[in-house]
Order: sequence, then structure tokens, then C-alpha cells
Amino acid sequence: ELCVQRVKLTEVLGVVRKSLPSPKPETIHWYIEHWTDLKNEALRNGSKSLNSPKRNVYDYSVSQVVYIARMGSEVGLGCFMQLHPGEHDSPLEWPFSKVYSVGVIHPKGQSSTISYKVNAGWHKHRRNFLRPKGGSNGAFGARRLSPAEELEFDGFIENDTLHVFLEIEP
Repeated sequence: ELCVQRVKLTEVLGVVRKSLPSPKPETIHWYIEHWTDLKNEALRNGSKSLNSPKRNVYDYSVSQVVYIARMGSEVGLGCFMQLHPGEHDSPLEWPFSKVYSVGVIHPKGQSSTISYKVNAGWHKHRRNFLRPKGGSNGAFGARRLSPAEELEFDGFIENDTLHVFLEIEP
């Protein structure tokens, strides 16, 4: 009788597993307007940094940071994630060790991206991924994701707007 119950229980577990949603990465989108002005400001002043509003992803308080910097006579784009103190920090796993991606999305479709993937678990020793105390941690990501000229030439800028994203895996 135990064998029969075990077989039935295994069948039920299989059905339950199939009915549960599979964990999917959470993605934050940010549309940066006035690209030409920002790029020109970076050319004049050496750099321009932008911070997105804070968002909660898997209860971590995070934001995106975009860094536009002059590199000789050109301008390059960097994309980062930044951790902030949050109201749900106590029960969370620290240091932050999830895998995340930062990058840009082509306006004609999400199948065309330029991105940089970070396995934060490989960088646990970095202060960027420790629990934020008092203020926000330093941002971590790709300092030179793409030259601005390539983004423009390849059509990533549309209506003077750049679409950036942050995707965090469960």
C-alpha cells in the first residue's frame, strides 16, 4: 500500500511542479531622454552620471547608474547597478550574490541588446555587494559598455532617447 501511495504522491508532485510559475528574472527599464545634450555635456566636462529612481527587486533596493564619459575625442557609455539601504534588508542574503545584467536595448526589439552580465557571488569580497549601511553602496557594472558613436550608428538612439535595462535573476 505504501508503494501505491508513493506512486500517487509522485504523480501529484509532478502536476504541482508543472502548474507553478518558473522563476523568471525581473527586469527594470529606464528611458534616458535628451541623449545628445548628455553626450555633449560629457564631451565638455569629461563625464556625466545619471541615477535612476530606486526600485525593489527581490526585496533589494536597487537603482541603475549610467556613466557617460569622454574617452579622447569620443564618448563611451557605462551601465551599473547600485544597492541602497532598504526596509527589507534584515532577512535578505548578504553579501548580495545574485546574477544580474545591465545594458541597452534596441528600440526595434528586445532581441537586440548590448549587455554585461555580473555574477555578484564571484565578487562577494567587494564592498559594493555588502549590506548598505547609512548610505548607498558604490555602483558595479560595465564602465565601457559601448562607444556612443556605435550606439548611434547601430540605431540604439531613437527620438534622442536611450533605453537601458537592469535584469536580476532569482
